[in-house]
Amino acid sequence: MRFENAELRAFRAVVEAGGFSRAAQLLSLSQSAVSQAVAGLEAKLETPLLERGRQQRLTAAGRRLFRYADDVLRAEQSVIDDLAGIKRGREQQLRVALSASINRFHAPELISAYYRKNPESVINVAEMPSRNIVQAVLSEQVELGLGPFQRGMEAFTTVPLYSDTRHLVASPSHPRFDALREGDASALRGTALITSALDNPDLRPAIQRIRDQFSSVWEVSSLSLRVHMIEQGMGVAFMDAQVLEQYPPCSTFCILGSLEFGEIRKQVGLYSRKDRVLSRGASAFVELCRAHWSV
Repeated sequence: MRFENAELRAFRAVVEAGGFSRAAQLLSLSQSAVSQAVAGLEAKLETPLLERGRQQRLTAAGRRLFRYADDVLRAEQSVIDDLAGIKRGREQQLRVALSASINRFHAPELISAYYRKNPESVINVAEMPSRNIVQAVLSEQVELGLGPFQRGMEAFTTVPLYSDTRHLVASPSHPRFDALREGDASALRGTALITSALDNPDLRPAIQRIRDQFSSVWEVSSLSLRVHMIEQGMGVAFMDAQVLEQYPPCSTFCILGSLEFGEIRKQVGLYSRKDRVLSRGASAFVELCRAHWSV
């Protein structure tokens, strides 16, 4: 079985536009052509992708295929953009994904320094949760990842830059703040854990053990919004030590140090696919980061 990009493009357009008619307009195709493309995918998979009705919703299979389609089409567009840059004589590129902490405290200086040394380079920078950075590098959506190392980095060439600690924190505005500060397990089970991304517990058993200590786990990718939610007492979260020290909105947060899992040590650095040779742009950025962190 093979998926054609034209089919995936039509399917993604239907989902994003909210219907076949608007998708056809966006793609400059007839509505019947868009319908046939989606029907062709459903025939190949032998399962419906959309729940037809007044409001078209994705089935479970549709949700999975949409994620795949989005990855494939983004990669296709990235290649098209790269080739266009090469034709214009702008061959050097930097494609890097950064964690929220790196983006907030280091990216402005790093990108400015990179631009000064490489003014003709095409620069593409994305902020992502750590787990998503790994997938972005593997799928070649970006060439470099800069953030905390994850388990199972055997497929990557890594450049350690510094060590950091992530602390479980709560705000005094939390309704059970005193109990949380004392390490009361029942108070913990009554509150939500706010995190940047949900790890797969099948791949990370330790994560499941931590999850089980809370009433629920909320996924919030924005650092500033996570900080706001903690400050409002909506839940607790693991925060980087650097964020706690240097981000003023975190000044009132309390580290829940009495909990055995309240501290996570991590290594932060660069990584790229081991089976790929770094481009000139990526190599220049690696050397710049080495100098920035004196490694």
